[in-house]
Amino acid sequence: MFHSSMSSPKAELREAIEKRLRALTEKDRRAESRSLCRRVIESIDTTLDAVCLYIPLKTEVDVEPLFAEFKSREVPIYLPRFASNALEFRRFEDRTKLVQGALNIPEPPSTSEVLPSHGKVLVLVPGRAFDKNGGRLGRGNGGYDRWIRSYRRANSEVHFLGVCFECQIVPEVPLEEHDERVDSIATAREMGS
Repeated sequence: MFHSSMSSPKAELREAIEKRLRALTEKDRRAESRSLCRRVIESIDTTLDAVCLYIPLKTEVDVEPLFAEFKSREVPIYLPRFASNALEFRRFEDRTKLVQGALNIPEPPSTSEVLPSHGKVLVLVPGRAFDKNGGRLGRGNGGYDRWIRSYRRANSEVHFLGVCFECQIVPEVPLEEHDERVDSIATAREMGS
């Protein structure tokens, strides 16, 4: 039986993006994060019923300024939570109520309100790489893909916004049948429609 020693296109892309991210300085990462947040704030739909944010890992866009912005607009904020190996979004009240999650990321407690399955919802989606057609490469566990597919079926008014650093944009993300696209992409330089 012939076994190829080549890794998959996804694994190769994850590795290439990891190198690009390591080359980003802390200063550049902060500057790009601030610019991206400004773009999101400038284009916010004022009739949003809810927004889904995330607590960023070191290699992800820092969306911290958006927490205060949405709070000031009284838009309910929801954060991801892993429960039974599946992703769900629960209401964020304040940082003191967050608990350490299964992936060592702060998340809302299981008693927090679940994201309603209706209404105008903006979901900011992190990823390893994105392309201009909404292709998204995640971390490999499929959590966001399964949740996006399910929530998209439940709520026709949802908008999935991929957020990333400029260096994470690639010509084409290798997609498989189970991979879900985002509706648009935001970087420090541009905000997709």
